[in-house]
Amino acid sequence: CLEHAWDLYYKVLQRLNRQLRRLEPLDLAQVSPALHTAADLVLAVPGTYRADQPVVCIRGFKRSLTVIDSKQRPRKLEIYGDDGRSYAFLLKGHEDLRQDERVMQLLGLVNQLLAADVRLGSGGGGGSPGAPTGLGVCQYAVVPLSPNSGLIGWVVHCDTLNQLVREYREARKILVNIEHRLMQQLAPDYEQCTLMQKVEAFIRALES
Repeated sequence: CLEHAWDLYYKVLQRLNRQLRRLEPLDLAQVSPALHTAADLVLAVPGTYRADQPVVCIRGFKRSLTVIDSKQRPRKLEIYGDDGRSYAFLLKGHEDLRQDERVMQLLGLVNQLLAADVRLGSGGGGGSPGAPTGLGVCQYAVVPLSPNSGLIGWVVHCDTLNQLVREYREARKILVNIEHRLMQQLAPDYEQCTLMQKVEAFIRALES
């Protein structure tokens, strides 16, 4: 009886997953009425606050969210600032972004050290002391909202690894998720496997 109930639950879950994959734009009024009606907030746009610059406050939110086609199904959220600009973010759930935030803080410190140490301009490149180095790490905003959700600044003119793999495989008539299908064949209950079992299934799928 318990196995029969589990089979029914699993079928419903699969059906819901298929329907969710077909959902792309989400109406903000349905998923978050509070954000839909929010306007002229005395709150800085995430990632824009600088101590020595004017504060860019939130004017409002775009009326729809774009669902990104990846495993966690993150959403693209656009915030309108009172400076007339639109700021795009990736809204991620089921993931702790606090470590990502610390990495961005470390990269910011690295950029400050590179900017301060102008003597690097003479390091073997024929430059004169005090010459600008042009070295730096590109940063983007990371704003944890809770232990399992947060915002990531949208990086324009970039492709995700998923997009690159998809385009490469579709052009050569290769299944995009061939490894995942092989792992499901090797371990039908993959999600319930231990970490080492998942690693073993992944290695066997790569060798197939």
